[in-house]
Amino acid sequence: MLSFALLPAMAPVQAEPAALLGPVPNAAPPASGHVSLGALLDLTLQRTYHDTMVLAELLPRKTDLERKIEIVQFANRTRQIFVRLLALVKWAGNAGKVEKCAQISSYLEQQVLLFVDSADRLASLARAALVHARLPGFAVPCAIDVLTTGTYPRLPTCIQDRIVPPDPISRTERQTTLQHLNLILQHRLVTTGLPPQLANLTIEGGQVRFQVDGEFEASLTVMGDDPVIPWRLLKLKILVEDKETGDGRALVHRAQVEFLHQLVQSRLFADDRPLQDMYNCLHSFCLSLQLEVLHSQAQRLVHERWGDLVQLERYQPGKSLTLIFWNPQVLGRRVGTVAACKVAVWVDESDPCKPLQITHDPALPSSDPNLAERAEKIGHLSVEKLLVDSMLCQSHQKLSDLKVILKAHNPHESSILKEAGPTLVIPLLEPCTRSECLHLHVDLHSGALQPQFLGLDAGMLEDLEKSVNESPQTLATWLSSLKLWLGVQRCRQSVRHLPTQCSETVPFSTTTTALCPSSASVCTSPAPFYTPLGHPLHNITRPHLFIRLTRLQACYVVVEVLETENPTEVTYHYHLLTGGSVVMGTEGRAEPNLTSLDFRTFKDDLDNPWAYGSVWQPTYTSSTLKRPAAWELATTESKRPRLSGSLSTFNHRLAHLVAMCDANLPFVNLQNELTSMNIPHQGLQLEGDNITLSVRLLRVPQCMEVSEETRRALERGLLDCTFRLQGRNNRCWLVELIFAHCPLQSSSPREQGTVRHVYLSYETPPAEAVGCRRVIEMFLADWASIAQLHESVLAFSRILHDSPMAFQQFAEVRSYSYKKIVFCYGHNKGSSIGVQWLSGPGRYHLSLGTVGPNSGSSNCHSIIGHQLQEAFNRSSCIAQLLQILHDTQNPLNAINKLPTVPMLGLTPRPNTPFQCFTVLPQSPTHVRLAFRSTYCVDIHCKARGTVAIRDGAYSLFDSSKIVEGFTPAPGLKTFLNMFVDGGEEARRRSINEDDNPPSPIGTDPLDPLLLPQALPPATGQQGFNKTPPSSGTHYPLASPPTTYPTGVHVPSPSMILTPSPGNLHPANSPSGGLRVPSPASFAPAPSPSSLAIHMSTPSSFASPHASVDPNSPYPTNMPMPSPGHRLATWPGSPQLAGGPRHTAMPSSLSPAQAAIHSPLSDPTHSPRAGASLSSRKLPQRSWAGAIPSLLSHNALHQLLCPSPTPAVLPSLAGSYLCSPLERFLGSVFMRRHLQRVIQQEEALHLLSSTEPGVITFKTEALKCRVALNAQTFQTLQLKATPEAEPWSPDELQVLEKFFETRVAGPPFKANTLNAFAKLLGAPTHILHDCVQIMRLELFPDQSLRWGVQFCLTIPPSAPPIAPPGMPAVVLKSKMLFFLQLTQRIGLPAPPPVSGGVGSEAVSVIVPVVYDMATGSTQQAEIPRQPPGAGNISFLVSNALRRFAELNPTHPGECTIFAAVKDLMTNLVLPLPARA
Repeated sequence: MLSFALLPAMAPVQAEPAALLGPVPNAAPPASGHVSLGALLDLTLQRTYHDTMVLAELLPRKTDLERKIEIVQFANRTRQIFVRLLALVKWAGNAGKVEKCAQISSYLEQQVLLFVDSADRLASLARAALVHARLPGFAVPCAIDVLTTGTYPRLPTCIQDRIVPPDPISRTERQTTLQHLNLILQHRLVTTGLPPQLANLTIEGGQVRFQVDGEFEASLTVMGDDPVIPWRLLKLKILVEDKETGDGRALVHRAQVEFLHQLVQSRLFADDRPLQDMYNCLHSFCLSLQLEVLHSQAQRLVHERWGDLVQLERYQPGKSLTLIFWNPQVLGRRVGTVAACKVAVWVDESDPCKPLQITHDPALPSSDPNLAERAEKIGHLSVEKLLVDSMLCQSHQKLSDLKVILKAHNPHESSILKEAGPTLVIPLLEPCTRSECLHLHVDLHSGALQPQFLGLDAGMLEDLEKSVNESPQTLATWLSSLKLWLGVQRCRQSVRHLPTQCSETVPFSTTTTALCPSSASVCTSPAPFYTPLGHPLHNITRPHLFIRLTRLQACYVVVEVLETENPTEVTYHYHLLTGGSVVMGTEGRAEPNLTSLDFRTFKDDLDNPWAYGSVWQPTYTSSTLKRPAAWELATTESKRPRLSGSLSTFNHRLAHLVAMCDANLPFVNLQNELTSMNIPHQGLQLEGDNITLSVRLLRVPQCMEVSEETRRALERGLLDCTFRLQGRNNRCWLVELIFAHCPLQSSSPREQGTVRHVYLSYETPPAEAVGCRRVIEMFLADWASIAQLHESVLAFSRILHDSPMAFQQFAEVRSYSYKKIVFCYGHNKGSSIGVQWLSGPGRYHLSLGTVGPNSGSSNCHSIIGHQLQEAFNRSSCIAQLLQILHDTQNPLNAINKLPTVPMLGLTPRPNTPFQCFTVLPQSPTHVRLAFRSTYCVDIHCKARGTVAIRDGAYSLFDSSKIVEGFTPAPGLKTFLNMFVDGGEEARRRSINEDDNPPSPIGTDPLDPLLLPQALPPATGQQGFNKTPPSSGTHYPLASPPTTYPTGVHVPSPSMILTPSPGNLHPANSPSGGLRVPSPASFAPAPSPSSLAIHMSTPSSFASPHASVDPNSPYPTNMPMPSPGHRLATWPGSPQLAGGPRHTAMPSSLSPAQAAIHSPLSDPTHSPRAGASLSSRKLPQRSWAGAIPSLLSHNALHQLLCPSPTPAVLPSLAGSYLCSPLERFLGSVFMRRHLQRVIQQEEALHLLSSTEPGVITFKTEALKCRVALNAQTFQTLQLKATPEAEPWSPDELQVLEKFFETRVAGPPFKANTLNAFAKLLGAPTHILHDCVQIMRLELFPDQSLRWGVQFCLTIPPSAPPIAPPGMPAVVLKSKMLFFLQLTQRIGLPAPPPVSGGVGSEAVSVIVPVVYDMATGSTQQAEIPRQPPGAGNISFLVSNALRRFAELNPTHPGECTIFAAVKDLMTNLVLPLPARA
């Protein structure tokens, strides 16, 4: 260890091993410069031993100083030797790597030598051998010739003469010879007989080439200019080819061509007419070959594609080929009677020079010469094309015959015969689009007629095809049926863009109809509903169309399609069928009521059917079966002998009728409902250039639930009421109300005119007709809501007229839409409240929110939102509502700042979340605050910026009774009086009222402070009666109860028995606005007289008679009531004096208006007067906390808002910032819990005390007194007095400060008291050390590396020894406690906060175990701790173990503080731990 510690401080010394060791006796010389490590170590040890023996012999003879010098020199010399030996040993571990590096270095040196030698040799070669070396010039011209011309003209002559042979004839001689030969050939052809078929010839290059298209090509020449020299055939090529099935291959083999070549050459030698003989021979061969090609094509066509549709009748090779198509034996059963056709291809034997001949059976018609001409040629050599041309010609003739039939039926018919196809296009109606024409095709494979009509079903097309093929005369009948069907389809397409559904049947008809295309008859099917006999639906002709208006219930437009004299025209008749009311069917669908069917026919003399009064005449109702004459609307389409676009076929009249019915029938239904409900209206009106429709009411029915004055005001202010439809589905009604003479002026820019527009919208249910009674009922309900709200607004406007300035200082009317009124209130008008009447429940609804600068936050009145709504529904007074908002806004803002989120570790069960404050609203002006479900504070909001606060644990009816579940808070009255403005007198009187100890009723049996000197309630009350009044200025009670006039809006006890839906947390708390029921123990609620709170009757807003002196908490507009309301008549009830003064907001309408009355007879007894009262004797009273204390809003804000702890230095205060009320109640809670802890601890002994609210106990060494701070009542203080052993004042002060700031301070954890009680019960020497640690926490020593905190509860980051939040001190045979160390090096000193440090500092939780038997201080064993030297816990354990080894313990000595201080001084973390 010494070598490692001193190694970094040594200077590097380089020397050989022999020099390090020096002369060694009997040392063997090194062999070949290498020494083994063992030998070196042996030599080192021998040298050291030798020097040691020498010193042992020489040192006794020297002086003391010389001996020390020799020893130091020996130690230094020996140390250097062993350090070097250690370095050598470490180096030896890497010797193999060094050897490899040496080998690599040697190899690289060899390579360098090779490179240098190569460079030298190349330099020598360049300087000596290559000086005179040269290369020949490049052959650039030859290269250019080769690359550009591809020849080598510069070949040397010697090479050319020896290798290239000379030409037999020159090029000029060759060209001259060929030209002469061409002249000979021309002369030969002129003098010889030439067949006309060989007229296509070419003479070129000394030869003549004959070409016959589609047959052959032959090249001939002569061998001289003598006429007797025969022709010589040079080349023969057969041009017959099969382009469809030949796959591009030659049809004649090369051997066959050579045979033909020889045969033709022999004919040329022997015949007198050689050229004619050559043509006859080759032509005959080519005709036979063409017939063979056509035959093979026919066979393949039959086998692969056409099958039985084409039959090969006969084939004679080289003579003829006969084909049959449209065979009736094969196709007659499917297409009817069709004549068979034949095509024959043959060779004319009478004239062999002719090409192949074509014959058709039957003969081709002459109607189309072009088709006939194409069908007579076979030059293309394609049998399929030949067949197709023949079929096209026959099809064209068949369609021409059909057109003649149509011409006989209709002389003006305009059908078109198209050759492409061929196709016969027959227009059914004129004008007619291309898609509406009947197309008749001829199937080329079968020869049958095939009809095609867009939209017609397949069954009708099959019947049409069969009928036309069997008898073409039936086509005229089919055209008539299809014409009517097309008229129906046009009606469908015309209303396709409208919200309709088209069908040929209707649910409530007797029969359903459908067009039968074969015979134009009607097919019937049973209907789902029954209609009476004689109904006009039975007389509707067929075909017809029922167009259902989907936006309306049971409303149909019926279209009849009728024929005219013109075969290409139809006539339409239009009717309207309505089903009346709607009933629910068996399947839950809306169905028409058949008892109220209405059938009407549209008039025929109106271009615009809605421009006048009635557009129809009723023809049938449910009450009669008579059918009067109906005016029919007949619309005949004009004739246009041409095909046109889709716009010409659009039925404008039908689309117009359907659209107008869809738009107007809802208004018709609405008019009928208004008439049936006796609501006068103006009928259907046109607006906006006759574009929109509306219905105006002449008078809206009055709402009888409001006063006559309100009804007259609404009737006088309503200018117009109009019903309109909006939206695309025509199911949403928009009602526009126009008002004048609005009683309130709002700040909304849209409400600044003299006229207000109010819009109401109503959605018609899908199961009901548009314009039904339900819409009118919903409108009347909204009208009633407007009337109810308007009545409250009128009352408020009268109050506002008297004092507008007082209202504007606090609130403003942001919006009044007659349906809802919205107020913005507060100092910055950032809170809003909306009032509206809900017609469903029949009550007002209040909506709270924030606007402007407060947007995004919650409204403070959300806590009492339900109570506000209930109170407003009872009073319906907006002025009183605003007064309540004014009186409660500041208190509720302060209440919202209280912590209401559940927290862990507050109770002895740390894993159970517990709520610090619970807000329980009781009424709009009464809120209860429950502190940890133990203490309760009642807050009554009052007028003039004051609140009354009392102890809520006392019953509201009888202050001697305790509410179940709560405990009175001792000293609450005194604490509250500290916040009373100018409250010196009030504070003096509160101290004399002796509010400690509390009532024994309902107290904790473990709390001895709740057991003594309180008189029973009956005794106390008798004392009140026995105290005689002296002169009107002395009273036995500091604040006697008062009586108040009746007729005040007070919640009845029965209502308070029900759970209050108030908020458990304010809306802006992290827990959200949770509602909890009020405890049943809170009920019943008392009248205001039992609370000494006066509630006056409402008067005018901002009345001057309601104003009081703001400096006095007592009203002046009423006499001081007597306390005899409880016991007996109070004699000489005094009157209050003082002039009235105006305030910013009046209090006459506040339910919490009056103040808590004090029995002062004149202003001199006011707390602000400064005059001292005469001494008086007060009885013992345990219920002083039940008497309310009057505080201002500023004082309440100071009471409930978080603030620093008074009388505590900032360096000693914790980081948990809380309100004074929480500190007071927390201190009372901790004092109460301390009592139980003392009884549970054996080392602590409770002593009796005569001082109220003081706990006295003693330990082995100290006598302790615990009480509230008499100056602030916000901290719990400990006063320790030594019993036996001496304690320094400094130690006692540290212990007291630690208790005040760390134990009994915020956040008031119960387990901290348990842990501190165990510390107090520890032995004295242990407690002394613990106090020293507390001193380091309270007053940190900046010279130490670490700061310390004494953990009284186990932190969450502590090792898993015990659950977090449990007491961190265990005292048995061993003592276990926890410390939190925070590193200070390089960082500013962190604040001494209990429970954690800043995230920037390194902190560690150290569990410390002190063994009382051995006196050792060690770290506790941590379960599941990972081993490793880098672990912080491992370093802490080693540091404590090292301290124990270096500092042995002595009996009676405690090492806790010494070990902790050593740890704080010497603990150093490695770099990863610091990071």
